[in-house]
Amino acid sequence: MARMKKFMQMTGSMAMISMYTRQGSDEVIIRMKGGANRTQIETKPEFEKVRLNNKEWQGCTAMGRSIRLAFFTMKSVEDYPVNGSLNALCKQMQHADKEHELGKRSVCLSQHKELMAGFTFSKKQVFESVLRVPVTATLDRDSGIAQIDIPVINTELYLYNFRGLPYFRIMGILGGVADRFYSEVKKEYVELQSGFYNEEKNTYQSEWMPAVGVIPAQSFKLYYPLTINPIPEDITLLLSIGIEFGKMGNDGKPAEVKYAGSGKVLLVG
Repeated sequence: MARMKKFMQMTGSMAMISMYTRQGSDEVIIRMKGGANRTQIETKPEFEKVRLNNKEWQGCTAMGRSIRLAFFTMKSVEDYPVNGSLNALCKQMQHADKEHELGKRSVCLSQHKELMAGFTFSKKQVFESVLRVPVTATLDRDSGIAQIDIPVINTELYLYNFRGLPYFRIMGILGGVADRFYSEVKKEYVELQSGFYNEEKNTYQSEWMPAVGVIPAQSFKLYYPLTINPIPEDITLLLSIGIEFGKMGNDGKPAEVKYAGSGKVLLVG
């Protein structure tokens, strides 16, 4: 794979070459086309291992989407391809399954919660470098309740407004992620449980606040719907926090500016 810098910014396909860019980078990535075609991969015996790996990769990407859904309100602060990082983490979880054979290995976040602890939604500006106050949080699986506490913010000292925008707000979300297992019946990866969402209870968004002056302390609770009580062991709870900056919109109200913020997974339980 070749990379091209500041020579030309052309993307697309030309003859046997594909050129494209990725979010968070100005580099043009160049790949050569070629290899076995789809029919060969799906039918020829020598590609059996490839087929098994492809089947497992479908489980990883499905799990990655489930994790992404658990913090879907943070999309505006993502400044790099989060999906790719999540898929890579899911592949690590899958490799750890020693009980099932290749092509049927599970993807169980509940057994590898530490992999998601502190997962960042933004790499250019990590959350702690933007909001420089000690944020504390609790997460109780028995009650399905999480709480986030933010102390007084002296914006001059403890808020890094890296885009120089006039407003900011705090976001929070408590989401559930169900493990995925290979189903012999459906011939695909499925959830035995489901992550449940109730936007009125498991998400939080503060009012827009001025990015200057002293902001009072804030505390808020998030509730995971106890559709099944107790919460099944194969469901993992993710508590995430984000900060986004905004400017005055055309309607005279503050509006978010894409990629002008930061966030992370605060607690995993």
